[in-house]
Amino acid sequence: MVIGLDVHKRSVYGTVMEDNGDIIVQRNMENNIEMVNGFLLNYKDHDVVIESSTSGKYLSKELSMLGYKIHLIDPAKVPEISNNYKKTDKEDSFQLADVFRKGGMKEIYVPSEDIENIRSLVRYRHSLGEELTLKKNKIHALLTSYGIIIKATDPFGKKGLREIENSYNNLNYSDKIVLRSLLSDISSIKEREKEIESEISVISNNNNDIKLLMTIPGINFYTASGIISEIGTINRFKNKLKFASYTGLIPKEHSSGERTVKGHITKHGPSLLRFFLVETAHSLIRFTKKFKSKYLSIVRRLGKKRAIIAIARILAETIYIMLKNNTRYIEKERTETVNPDELYFKRLEELSLKKINNMNKLAKNAQVHGDSANLIYKRGIKDC
Repeated sequence: MVIGLDVHKRSVYGTVMEDNGDIIVQRNMENNIEMVNGFLLNYKDHDVVIESSTSGKYLSKELSMLGYKIHLIDPAKVPEISNNYKKTDKEDSFQLADVFRKGGMKEIYVPSEDIENIRSLVRYRHSLGEELTLKKNKIHALLTSYGIIIKATDPFGKKGLREIENSYNNLNYSDKIVLRSLLSDISSIKEREKEIESEISVISNNNNDIKLLMTIPGINFYTASGIISEIGTINRFKNKLKFASYTGLIPKEHSSGERTVKGHITKHGPSLLRFFLVETAHSLIRFTKKFKSKYLSIVRRLGKKRAIIAIARILAETIYIMLKNNTRYIEKERTETVNPDELYFKRLEELSLKKINNMNKLAKNAQVHGDSANLIYKRGIKDC
């Protein structure tokens, strides 16, 4: 038998189906682990199929801990569900059981608890960065409306803030209040960023894959943690092409007869993973001979924007090989170089070691007691 569960925030609709497609029982129930467990108790040795919604993921974890054989699927990749003109809880639970019974369903990857912890923190840290950019843009717009242009390289560094302070009296009463509030928000966001980065360093400190990625110039512990959290385990990808496809950095392809047309990148997979790869690509073309050479050869043919995407794609394949073979970036590039410049590789080694030491130092200084609702650090106490 197979059981399909259509899970919502407050309710769960269950369908129990025989191997031949006959329905044994269908029931709508409250989304309560005791109630769902009571419904499934007689079918403990059979397959349970659940959609990968937020509520579905939570229920699948609870049922897994109770010993059920859980299969988590993405309904968007199942045409019988996503394209079904009849969208009801009863129909969806029926289709989950029926399509799984026929073998037409691919399960999604469920990350480990450590990876989920890192992923949650990295995504929140990234959202803080976006929030910070929004606040800074508002300050730029406010000052520009008064014809004030900050000349400092970093408008929100010490020199830049002094310039803003000197221009403060040129603003009217209400805009002074707005500017003070925005500057206070920026200070608060930066402090939260530091706290989250400390937490990430604690969790990531013993992760060998993260330390491997930190040997790549342009990747610090935060970026490395972000990439690994979105990948999970590299072993779930058969080859580097499959991994590149997962990143969404491969072009769309339309073939008809002898004609093949390649379009824009697919943008499939996690957008945050793609963001980290593209950001790192910008650093790589500045600091590594290998990627700089490839970038210059591509930019002549495709232009700067497409060339950066191509470098990000090459970086993704490089990351795949590094993680698969447990190889550091320095060792990989050195073996690919005909006449290696040992001074250059020595500098890469020093940079890599410095980044790892910084992560270790940050992790050592962050003392986490209890759960994440009460974080205590050496520099002070922050109660969420």
